[in-house]
Amino acid sequence: MALHESPFVFGRKAVGDKFTDRETETKHLVSNFQNRVNTILISPRRWGKSSLVKKACDLVANEKTIVIHLDAFGIRDPQDFYTLLATEVIKKTSGKVETWLENIRKFISRLSPKISFGADPFSTFELTFNMEAIEKNYRELLDLPEKIAAEKSINLIICIDEFQNTANFSEAELFHKRLRTAWQNHHSVTYCLYGSKKHMMSTLFEKQSMAFYKFGETFNLEKISEKHWIAFITERFQSTGKKISKEQAEIITRTVKSHSYYVQQLSHLTWLRTSNEVKNEIITLAIDDLLAQNANLYQLETEILSQTQLNLLKAIASGITDGYSNPEILTKYRLGTSANVSKQKKVLYDRELIDIRGNKIEFLDTAYELWFRKNILRIPLSPPALYSDIQ
Repeated sequence: MALHESPFVFGRKAVGDKFTDRETETKHLVSNFQNRVNTILISPRRWGKSSLVKKACDLVANEKTIVIHLDAFGIRDPQDFYTLLATEVIKKTSGKVETWLENIRKFISRLSPKISFGADPFSTFELTFNMEAIEKNYRELLDLPEKIAAEKSINLIICIDEFQNTANFSEAELFHKRLRTAWQNHHSVTYCLYGSKKHMMSTLFEKQSMAFYKFGETFNLEKISEKHWIAFITERFQSTGKKISKEQAEIITRTVKSHSYYVQQLSHLTWLRTSNEVKNEIITLAIDDLLAQNANLYQLETEILSQTQLNLLKAIASGITDGYSNPEILTKYRLGTSANVSKQKKVLYDRELIDIRGNKIEFLDTAYELWFRKNILRIPLSPPALYSDIQ
């Protein structure tokens, strides 16, 4: 049998036939881009936000619609943000060195930027600004996308990943007010802001006192449905000449509760161990592989928990999703008072160990939940047991 590349992808954007479902969400996001509706995309980590944004952007990008991707993960202050924004906007809207220089002179010459070219001066460059000049002329940098779009009669879509990191800037509130004041007046630029810290993103965009409240449509991304995952897994195995039953694909999906990253990773690990046809024992070994790869991280996360936090996670892992004011549950799991439970829930939520939806609580990281059940609660994790347990 010919060697095949793994048909599953995790840890990077899923593209082409490795991107599954999200048809409704893709159409929604494409419509927002086409109608110039700013979009805030909120979901937990590793649910496929970046893949979805890339898919939608690829569908709308053309000569008159230019997409600019920024990653705020490594940005530590407003000056870095302004510099990255200006550099990428000029780079993506200018086809050659002469146009880069022309646009720099035309739109931001008052800031006297320094230009340094990379190893290939025809493909990359960096701008450097004096901090005093940035502080004095920040509005010119924020309005740069709109000015260039109007000048060239094009539309720009600016997608900013890990946007919640800007909340860690000194004087973050002032910075966000500056962005909102400028961006809300842009007519040729559409903004898509998203990130992996769900609670921080929710605070930035859904709290009335924050500058970005009602900036655009808030789009809460949900999990991909089981039926789509099952069809995807079986088709991807078949595409490489290997066989997995629908029931086994369902076991994989339900084991990690349809978590996009872990469905792909567990499917990949199962695929690697399979020569021709998947056996249940292979899925068991693949689960062990998955947990082993993350064991050190999960051990560290567990070691720093207080006793009450550990007890609360034990209760959640045992299937207690609500009813934490019930005296029997408080006593059984040694949780103290209901007020203390509320306090510890917030701590675990802010640390992104749990998700809270209404009155229900669940682990945010489904692989961590598996590890926790196996190593802390000592529950065996064979696929048949998982399957019957999760039903």
